[in-house]
Amino acid sequence: MVSVFLPLTKSVLLPLLVYATSGAGNNLGGKISERVDLIELNHFYDDTGCHSFDQVIFYEWSHDYSRFHVIAWCLIENDPARKPRRDAGRGDYYVSWHDRDANVQREVRSPLFRETWSQVDPERANKQLLEEKHRISLLRLEPNQR
Repeated sequence: MVSVFLPLTKSVLLPLLVYATSGAGNNLGGKISERVDLIELNHFYDDTGCHSFDQVIFYEWSHDYSRFHVIAWCLIENDPARKPRRDAGRGDYYVSWHDRDANVQREVRSPLFRETWSQVDPERANKQLLEEKHRISLLRLEPNQR
């Protein structure tokens, strides 16, 4: 009986418990602030070595698997606000942008940052380890919370 509920606990209840107890997200005055374990700025190149796109990938550490799992990503799309920056005063890294889908200012912070140049998309490669439907994701607002 316990084995039936273990996947449910890990995929649904545990993220909710972590979120509720960590203070990871705040929606104060039309702004969402949250923390992740790692922010990656990835520069993707195609098979011919031509630059294709830049993306920011947000990760959470999985203690169960001892590796980082993607929770969300976004293309930079010539928006300098989406490039990760160092906050020397707080000693961490952050990305801050206007989220058009949620119509709020979104800020994501992390103690860790890496910049990579690759011909393999790290976000897609991570889908092989953890399907997208099982990702925790960044906070989403219901229409009445905006």
